[in-house]
Amino acid sequence: MTAQELLGLFELDAAGKVLYYRMESAGEPSGTSPGIVGRNFYNEVANFENVEDFRRCVTEFTRSDTPAHSFDFECRYGNSAQRVKVLLARICESVNRANTKSILVYLKRK
Repeated sequence: MTAQELLGLFELDAAGKVLYYRMESAGEPSGTSPGIVGRNFYNEVANFENVEDFRRCVTEFTRSDTPAHSFDFECRYGNSAQRVKVLLARICESVNRANTKSILVYLKRK
């Protein structure tokens, strides 16, 4: 995927598997992409060089008690970079609100 294609809403399980993805184009949602669902976000989808830094940020959020968080991130691709705003939110089980079911990761152009 290119930096532009990586924009959108991802739902990830604890292992980083993509449960849902809705791509974004020009700031507006433009449709789903079933080819990404089931793939590991960190190993198969995100092709930027500093993906491990991104994974650390998401893991820190997952381990916290915070229901939502946002931060700026620079996805590096060789000689170029894409600045993005990252919004994170947790989806909890309805019976046990303390148990995180999945994480929503929304990447939008900065």
